[in-house]
Amino acid sequence: MAINIELTWHESVTVGEVEQFITHAKSAGVDSATVIEEITHDQDPSLSLGWRVTAIGAPAAEAGPVREVSMPHRLMWKLHSLLEQIASGDGDVRALQSEVMSLDSDLWDALMQHVGEE
Repeated sequence: MAINIELTWHESVTVGEVEQFITHAKSAGVDSATVIEEITHDQDPSLSLGWRVTAIGAPAAEAGPVREVSMPHRLMWKLHSLLEQIASGDGDVRALQSEVMSLDSDLWDALMQHVGEE
């Protein structure tokens, strides 16, 4: 199973976002020799939209049985709030980008606490 870790930008990128990208990639099994792929615009390949690395995980058959992990209450609340804003909005979710990035980071951190557990 392959996992793509991506960092996309619209204007500028912060050091924190780059750090988060690297942390996610390393947590997924990427090492320092992994090549970073540039994400470009479909219609204009000279326009850079971000970076991507692909981590190759174990095949599903080797991953073992599916197990449930608990989600902290604060993350459930953030997820519920974000979904409610999306559902009740006008379809333009660009204003929610920072909230989505924050939730993604928090969910990833919570998930990574369970990596390696049996």
